[in-house]
Amino acid sequence: MKSDLNIERLATMVRAKRGNRNLRDTATEIGNLSPSTLSRVENAKTPDMETFLLLCDWLEVAPAELFSQEGETPKKSSGDQITLQLRADKNLDPATANVLAALVTAAYDQFGRKEKNEKD
Repeated sequence: MKSDLNIERLATMVRAKRGNRNLRDTATEIGNLSPSTLSRVENAKTPDMETFLLLCDWLEVAPAELFSQEGETPKKSSGDQITLQLRADKNLDPATANVLAALVTAAYDQFGRKEKNEKD
């Protein structure tokens, strides 16, 4: 079965986390990345592997989470939607948004484990 990079999801996550900060500052924060490359990714252009891995690290997301199987409809969980909103909130500084996003992710992960254990 073929796997494809969900470039739209990657672009959305990058735009959300960058928020209202400028491309140059964000590219510097990410690492070995030019502002023009960051702009291309935000416009749903497929990055090279090095850029993809840098972005995954910056977004604090496993690379596998950005791939979908052929015929699979990508779904956003409630937790994913909340974390995207937190990272896009211009009233939160990036560090606070990341901490809150981590808490939401942990809560949803724990909830999922609890439901699974109750079914077993």
